[in-house]
Amino acid sequence: MRLDEAFSELKIIQDLIPVGYSNRPGKKLTPTAITIHNTDNDSPRADAAAHAKYQKGADARKRKVSWHFTVDDKSVFQSLPTNEVGWHAASKEGNATSIGIEICMHPEMDVAAAYRRGALLCAVLAFQHKIKTPKSIRQHHDWSGKNCPRVLRSKPNGWKDFLNAVSAFRKELTPIPASNIKVIGDHHHK
Repeated sequence: MRLDEAFSELKIIQDLIPVGYSNRPGKKLTPTAITIHNTDNDSPRADAAAHAKYQKGADARKRKVSWHFTVDDKSVFQSLPTNEVGWHAASKEGNATSIGIEICMHPEMDVAAAYRRGALLCAVLAFQHKIKTPKSIRQHHDWSGKNCPRVLRSKPNGWKDFLNAVSAFRKELTPIPASNIKVIGDHHHK
């Protein structure tokens, strides 16, 4: 799968937390890992759009929580640039080194489709940032001990299956082909 085809399938919607909000620290991130979470919100309609909206609200600002992407079965919402720290791992090291992906768990969602989309997003981010798969794909649990991502952790082979899906997508990804061009004469400096 070409990178542009992966982006087309992911349907990423940028809905960034405004600069200056208390849950957008604005610190530089050079990611070396990706941290997977579950939203831990099984309320009806608690989809990716709802969680993106939440991150811009008063409660998220008060609690100073933020993550980069929220994934459901239909779309992906991006709330932080991948070169900025988010507060999602409950650990200084986790926040300072990883991109946070929250996978929704609301009752109306196609669970298999959401995890497929999450695995594809993870593979694309690993491809773009040269993050090792599956070695540098982490659970929130790895940083803080919290039972998160709860859904993957509770399903037999859930985490292993997710990592296998990420690795399979990553192996398939190819750059966008582009023709080599040669500039003949530079007429822009006259």
